[in-house]
Amino acid sequence: MVVYEFPRGDWAVFDCIGPIPESLQSLNTRIFKEWLPGNPDYELCGNANVEWYDCVNGEKTDKDYHSAIWIPVKKKV
Repeated sequence: MVVYEFPRGDWAVFDCIGPIPESLQSLNTRIFKEWLPGNPDYELCGNANVEWYDCVNGEKTDKDYHSAIWIPVKKKV
């Protein structure tokens, strides 16, 4: 097991419902092509994104599978 420590900061968390990898790839594209460029308040900071997978409930191929993408952000100045 490897433990990573992330610097303290703000994260934009995007929930994702749907089978993996299609739903997560689609969400990732929307984040970086729509949400980040169009967001007047936040910008990307840091160099690590987090993908979260629900390892307890359901299978990754289920239509209601739950996952998420976390991206580090900071307020625009």
